[in-house]
Amino acid sequence: MDYDVLAQQLTNGMVNGMTYVLIATGLTLVFGVLHIINFAHGEFYMLGAFFTYFAVKLLGLDYISAAVVATLGVAVLGIFANRLFFWPLRKEHEFTILLSSLGLGLLLTNGGELLFGADPKYVPSPFADSIIEVGQLVITQQRVLIFFVGAVVLILLNLFIRRTRMGKMMRATAQNPEGAALTGVNIRQVYTVTFVLACGLAALAGAMVGPTSMIFPTIGGWAVLKGFIVVILGGLGSIPGAVIGGLALGIIESLAGGYISLGFAQAIGYAIIIVVLLFRPQGLFGTARRT
Repeated sequence: MDYDVLAQQLTNGMVNGMTYVLIATGLTLVFGVLHIINFAHGEFYMLGAFFTYFAVKLLGLDYISAAVVATLGVAVLGIFANRLFFWPLRKEHEFTILLSSLGLGLLLTNGGELLFGADPKYVPSPFADSIIEVGQLVITQQRVLIFFVGAVVLILLNLFIRRTRMGKMMRATAQNPEGAALTGVNIRQVYTVTFVLACGLAALAGAMVGPTSMIFPTIGGWAVLKGFIVVILGGLGSIPGAVIGGLALGIIESLAGGYISLGFAQAIGYAIIIVVLLFRPQGLFGTARRT
């Protein structure tokens, strides 16, 4: 076995996996706290990439500043998405909320094609073409930035949920919404903050990954698919599951693409969904629901 090739594939897989983690963490946060499956989540990833692109091209910002502005801008859009599409339906059947999220996703995708155009675009970044070599490993600075930023954000998110008053309110709402409301928890505020965090995480992933590949308005479908593969693998509502599931999926895809074929690497996510649903429907870190 060529260990240099193996190390390269593992490195690539870890970086790809961190992208999946950022996408899936927002999905699992919304489900874990609010018990909502948001099919429009991938479109916020798309918006993060496009907002970064236009912040560089139209506003003349440097890449880092543009990524920050894009992340904050899409996080603010999460407030409006919650107020218009999710909060009014909070007492309706879960299927109604799911359809609402599908409608929002279609609205954002088609709106993106109208505003941004259907032609693929490339987010300019000074880190995209700069190479770092460590022994036989070769990786771009952009991909190192993706992993570093993702790790820092996940640590900060964990501290926020565990140490802050809002984080405790979110955990209380996740465990028992009615009981949390009776103790004085502002459920509407919890909804808002949860969507802000989830949309911000998706946008950050789009801003980070944008310079590594072409972006287009329908890319949200790819993002939400990867996110759902990860949350099914790790367990809906489990942030540790999203982290481990995302990294695992990235590594598995990279190894499959390097040693078998790229086509198999794209299909392996579907195989993971089937196997997990057959043998452990609650995911690796999820808890089975009692009926």
